[in-house]
Amino acid sequence: MAVKIRLQRHGRKKRPFYRLVAADVRASRDGVFLERLGHYNPLTEPADVVIDEEKALKWLRNGAQPTDTAKRLLSQNGIWKKFTYEKLGHPLPEDETEEVEQVVDDENVDAEIQVSTDLSEE
Repeated sequence: MAVKIRLQRHGRKKRPFYRLVAADVRASRDGVFLERLGHYNPLTEPADVVIDEEKALKWLRNGAQPTDTAKRLLSQNGIWKKFTYEKLGHPLPEDETEEVEQVVDDENVDAEIQVSTDLSEE
């Protein structure tokens, strides 16, 4: 059975949010899935992305192929890089692990600064 890591669309019209799931390739987009890995809300500023790293790595190790968008979300959270290093047999350098966490923190700080600047202009 071929497995994909992909997004399931939920929400009402023009207000989408997505669940990141591991699903059989033959299943419909919003149909049956094997396991829920996280969620993604593109409407919040910054976009809300929550992924269970252990579950995602488990499915990647078992051969699940992520779609382009799912791969981008995994890359943003540092999961894809960790999987790539693991697949090549190299340990993830400690300073790069700290760098990934710092980039995520910096993005949140930049978004907070932008929001506070917008509020002060009003």
